[in-house]
Amino acid sequence: MSQANMELVLATDDDRLQKRISLALRVSQWAEWAYYEQRGRYDWESVVRDLEMPLIECLQFFDTDFYIAPVRSLPNITDWSAEDLSRLKSFVTEQFGAVTADEWRLVGAYMSVEQKDCSMAYGICTFPRMTLDLYEAITCHLNNGLMWTDIFEQHPVFSSADVLQTAYNRCNGRSGSNPKIIIKNWSEKGTFRIQDIIQSYYKPGDLSEVLIQAQKAFPKRTKASILDKIKRTTARSLYITNSDMYRVDKLVEAYGKDWARIGKEIYVSPRRAQWIWAQHQQRQNVTPPWTDDELNTLRICVRGGIGMAEASRIIGTKSPYMCHIVSHAYTLPLQFRD
Repeated sequence: MSQANMELVLATDDDRLQKRISLALRVSQWAEWAYYEQRGRYDWESVVRDLEMPLIECLQFFDTDFYIAPVRSLPNITDWSAEDLSRLKSFVTEQFGAVTADEWRLVGAYMSVEQKDCSMAYGICTFPRMTLDLYEAITCHLNNGLMWTDIFEQHPVFSSADVLQTAYNRCNGRSGSNPKIIIKNWSEKGTFRIQDIIQSYYKPGDLSEVLIQAQKAFPKRTKASILDKIKRTTARSLYITNSDMYRVDKLVEAYGKDWARIGKEIYVSPRRAQWIWAQHQQRQNVTPPWTDDELNTLRICVRGGIGMAEASRIIGTKSPYMCHIVSHAYTLPLQFRD
């Protein structure tokens, strides 16, 4: 490729990036104007109508770097109103079906709720179960004389008022079947503790020592509950992705080595966040800094749809991992950086 063609490709790439940033600013400003403080969320339907853009595209371009958005924290299923639960279920069903990790970010933006809380609430609605906070709320409603139909209107987690009543009675042992164990949601602190235990005691293919240490740390939880949490947390605790390292590196630039704050941003323990950053630094130190020629070659490869393994071979001096990290910074606009 000639020098003139290379300059044309780079200029086109920069122009496209500027247009994306401009569009992100426009979407974020419209969203700010359409915020309903009484409801605690944005009127995205109004934004879509005014900008004449698809809803998902608006959410993708919505960037809190331009506007500090108020985000609600609803960690318990009883914190959710019936309207919010209905809107959450309909939005996820209509737009996604099966939701990926990155798509939960869009769900959180749509609901103006922390994405982990959206995932929790949708999971309970999809596979209904009696949580401790829901059980206590129902007990309080019954003591106040509410009927089951009224309770169901406030907490439409199960399919009907009859099913909700049956689930509650099973917890009390009032039905013919064995009483069900009330599932208490894991707190953020508990999740971090499980992550640290896995990282310290895990052996490939063997969770026995992890389970023993976790049972000591959480004596009031059942073995089944702890084992389920370990299995769901293992992959997140043992393996790190390029995206994890990129996000931690950017957060260190923004907040310094405030591991507690960084860990909260990416939903891991402070110890885990520090370890991810150390791994990132170790990988960066094995190669010298990027030259302008190497960066231009990488950008041309990315622009042409060439994978990172092939780009690494073309450059000749950088690993596929380093190509991925640098290409992430060059090709994604601000609102898409995880």
